[in-house]
Amino acid sequence: MAERPNILIFCTDQQRADSLGCYGNDLARTPNIDALAARGMRFDNHMTPNQICCPSRATMITGLYPRHHGMTTNGRTIHDGLPTLPGLLVDADYRTHAVGKLHLQPIMAHEKRLYPESVPFWQAGHGRDWSGPYFGYQSVDLMIGESLLATQGGHHAQWLRDHHPEVIPLYQPGAALEGPLADLDEAWTAAVPDALHYNTWIADRAIDFLDDVGDAPFMLFVSSPDPHHPFSPPRPWADLFDAADMPAPDVTPGELDGMPDFLHSPLSVDWIDNDAPAVEQGGMTMTDVISEQSMARAIALTRGMEAQIDHHYGRVLAKLDALGLTDDTIIVFTSDHGEFLGNHGLLHKGPPPYDDLNRVSFVMAGPHVAQGRSTVAPTSHLDIMPTLLELAGVDDGGIKQDGISLFSALEGRAVERR
Repeated sequence: MAERPNILIFCTDQQRADSLGCYGNDLARTPNIDALAARGMRFDNHMTPNQICCPSRATMITGLYPRHHGMTTNGRTIHDGLPTLPGLLVDADYRTHAVGKLHLQPIMAHEKRLYPESVPFWQAGHGRDWSGPYFGYQSVDLMIGESLLATQGGHHAQWLRDHHPEVIPLYQPGAALEGPLADLDEAWTAAVPDALHYNTWIADRAIDFLDDVGDAPFMLFVSSPDPHHPFSPPRPWADLFDAADMPAPDVTPGELDGMPDFLHSPLSVDWIDNDAPAVEQGGMTMTDVISEQSMARAIALTRGMEAQIDHHYGRVLAKLDALGLTDDTIIVFTSDHGEFLGNHGLLHKGPPPYDDLNRVSFVMAGPHVAQGRSTVAPTSHLDIMPTLLELAGVDDGGIKQDGISLFSALEGRAVERR
């Protein structure tokens, strides 16, 4: 085992904990993540600090609550000057790189702000020769947004324009091989070939990094934008599951009747941060206008998206193994937040703090991690940074962190009291 372990973090977007085989889903086809859990540790009560993307993702790399790092909603940025996990690792001579969707800046910010994760930044031509640094990552291969936005900005979109412009219109629902559904226009079978799909590209760039990294210890963050809506996987993944086999969502009649008004019009209410305008609040919608058949198809497409992610993350794990790096690498799998997916009569995500949104998968394997264990102790994305810093033997310099190290739990002992 290397004195300073490598760190490989797999992240997904809007994936429920109960979507994985290792979390008890008998229909799931997630063999690579399941195998990771079998040789590592599964955390069964792992919570995200926020139900939408940016606040949660910022917590992962700062160890801070959203109110402390400043990104209390999508459409904002982290406070200037905050230490980050990749930045502290760089100070300890780690090589740091990120691939895929990071979502640490507003996607549609005005071009004059020069935010690399904004579509206008790329449309103005600023991104062609830019690859970092970015929030402590020395280099990045960015993908912006999901599905349709994937063709409009970031390194992935630039790659498409340079090498496969014919693929760009195939992401549109108008080119769908099947769908969109009449009562759920976010569900269709994408015409994009899997070989040219963004999830393939993300895995390819991660593999390229592993091939080139050399002997330095590294942190690699690999992040798919799926299974975030729209529900639009390519074949064969779109056809992997039959809608008729999908369990019906858990809905209690009348459950939403006494809920606050933002359930009915979430984008019109300043519910997140004092008097700040509500921005990109998750797209939450009610399912009472969606048929049971369409909802089942959306769930089947989601299962297909999750299977595709698992397949391509498995390719990265296979490369890690082929390079003889597996035993020297701490591997993490998690998601930024969950998805209602019809439960409670709701779709997507938003302000209600249901378990469907706040509890996410968290799996770790590698040096100092007990094998084949699980814990029901409450843990959080707040704990990712302090845990990985301790495992890497990196002093945090006494910076403020709201989480705790899970080192004791990883070695099979009790989780430290908060």
